[in-house]
Amino acid sequence: MSSVELSVVVPCYNEAGNLPELVARLLSVFGKRKVKGEIVLVNDGSRDETGAVIESLAKTHPEVVPVHHEKNRGLAAGWDSGVAKAVGTYVCLIDADLQYQPEDVARLHRELLHTRVDMVQGYRSSIGRQRDSRYHLSKGLNTLLNTLFGMRLRDNKSGFVIARRETLADILHRRMTYAYFQTFIAVSAHAKGYSIREIETVFETRLVGQSFIPSFPMRLIVRVLADLVKGFVEFRLAPKQESLVADFLKRHTPARADDELSWPRRLRRAVYFRTMPLHAWLLTRRTELYYRELKRSQWLSLAEMRLLQEEKLRRLIRHAYHHVGYYRERMDALGLGPEDIKTLDDLAKLPLLSKADVRENLHFDLLSDNHDNDRILRIATSGSTGEPFVCYADQHQLEIRLASTLRAMEWAGWKFGDRQARLWHQTLGMSPSQVARERLDAWLLRRLFVPAFEMSEGAMAAFLGRLASFKPVLIDGYAESFNYLAGHLGSAKSRPDLKPRGIISSAQALPEESRRIIEEAFGARVFDKYGSREFSGIAYECDAHEGHHVMAESYVVEILKDGRRAAPGEVGEVVITDLNNLCLPFIRYRVGDLAEAMDETKPCPCGRGLPRVGRIEGRVQSLVIGAHGRVMPGTFFSHLFKDYDYLVRQYQVVQEERGAIVLKVVKGSRFAPDLFEREILTVLRQYLGEETRIDVQFVDLIPLVRTGKRQAVISKLSLDFQKLQYPESPKA
Repeated sequence: MSSVELSVVVPCYNEAGNLPELVARLLSVFGKRKVKGEIVLVNDGSRDETGAVIESLAKTHPEVVPVHHEKNRGLAAGWDSGVAKAVGTYVCLIDADLQYQPEDVARLHRELLHTRVDMVQGYRSSIGRQRDSRYHLSKGLNTLLNTLFGMRLRDNKSGFVIARRETLADILHRRMTYAYFQTFIAVSAHAKGYSIREIETVFETRLVGQSFIPSFPMRLIVRVLADLVKGFVEFRLAPKQESLVADFLKRHTPARADDELSWPRRLRRAVYFRTMPLHAWLLTRRTELYYRELKRSQWLSLAEMRLLQEEKLRRLIRHAYHHVGYYRERMDALGLGPEDIKTLDDLAKLPLLSKADVRENLHFDLLSDNHDNDRILRIATSGSTGEPFVCYADQHQLEIRLASTLRAMEWAGWKFGDRQARLWHQTLGMSPSQVARERLDAWLLRRLFVPAFEMSEGAMAAFLGRLASFKPVLIDGYAESFNYLAGHLGSAKSRPDLKPRGIISSAQALPEESRRIIEEAFGARVFDKYGSREFSGIAYECDAHEGHHVMAESYVVEILKDGRRAAPGEVGEVVITDLNNLCLPFIRYRVGDLAEAMDETKPCPCGRGLPRVGRIEGRVQSLVIGAHGRVMPGTFFSHLFKDYDYLVRQYQVVQEERGAIVLKVVKGSRFAPDLFEREILTVLRQYLGEETRIDVQFVDLIPLVRTGKRQAVISKLSLDFQKLQYPESPKA
């Protein structure tokens, strides 16, 4: 790690007479501030002795770093080269003409450290400033910039700024070519969500050298006006918040590309994305951009995907440290700064985030201080134990969520324009305007909703007939709902003509026996999805069916056991870092699930470079504690009961105290008390401990909850997986 704290970048064009004094005064600033600094002098194709002076200064002062352009490329290009060469934690941009005072670099640096804003800009004081035509043109341009871009800065185009190096590099990144990009440095920062603070600085008349701006620069005015049009398009009409994936793809070419769709499907896709947000809450047409990026990035290699994740992780940590009080306090307490978290392995330095932490610190401590309240969505869930849980997702995260979902649907054989069906609620808990959007969205995607929580014995024929007549290529929904439908398909006297290409199962762990039953009944492959309310889809199966691909452009998934990374084949607790949600960063969040770790260095046969997790074992709150502290996973019960459907049609295990469970049972068609005692209860006591109390309750129905799920195992104990001795699931 570099020990340089402050880099000062100075583009130079014909400034030979100013550089010795500039360097001497900047070195004095470093000494007085007691910071290790460097001065990056960029010779931008000068025609005088500037290049020779820079080389002479570099030989005399080790703090001077020379950079040379063979020809004049302009001020912004000088900034680009200087920032790329700089190694300091913070970078300050200053002109070489000594109109801005080098001593004010110290004031900008101090203000940045004390206020924790993203960028500090010096605005030119009116004290002693010459009121010539250029002054009035500058004031007029500032007014125009503020008006066009919704800003209120005193000196929008100052260019005397300081920021963290990575932040400044992002601010300087632009998609279009400008004659004078220096006009837009504050505009770019504002459009990308960075906070800006201005302080007054002295601006003196140039004494040595000549400005490139004449008294009335007509040609320059015309070029600036042309730049304003470009800037308005880039930073106001079509701002691009997320550019890391696109930028990464420019440097790393994926191994392959997906086949393009036919023109009718492309047209349908274009209509769907370009009518947002009419039909998608908070989403914009930027979603199409992310979708296209994700379709390409999935074919990166595992190593390249890790590099991409680490780029996004560094951005997330910088943001969390500077804009989220909760993380800043905890990192400060551990003696950590953003520069200490550079790789995925460095995540282990940070503490875990629990649901209790989120509940206790939700408003203001965990919400970033620069989020936009109009562009975040409140997400609420009852939680696995019935305790309400609330969090927030920003617009950017929601857009990438949908893009990831559409990509994963294609893995199951769906393409834009194909019919799809969802065993889900459609409008539960929505406002009238949200209901209207949801129905329009379903129409545009040719999606049929089948309300899973309304399924009943009498309605099965109608449900199946409705699905068969719709002829969906893809059906997705809760695993429990598919199990329920599969049973009726298998026993139906007249089987409906229902032949989907794929089935996406989610919400509950999918035992292999359930997968087999569903695939046989529907005649289609099952693609398991792992997700949560906080993040939506986290990992999906591809057509290789060898684990679940993590949506790695969005999430880092750790599988932890005993506080360490679980070895391949071990079951551990799922810990998630959301790389996109900046309004409420989830960093090392204990989502409450268990999963099998896989070898992170072994690529999937499908060729995608997305890392994988193995079988999903279910919730931590589905662990059952037997006598003497014996711990059994919820999947144990599915393995046990799958061979005894003639005895037990449905079951539910509820635990409210250690060493005791309530077993609710819906009797099967050939229930026999002695067989139930010998085949079920005896085995349960064998695994849970003979002293475990088992209270059996025979019931007529174990209902689905309103969203269509049925929890087979519910623990109301307070459990910390990292402190439990968790066994592997018993095999059938």
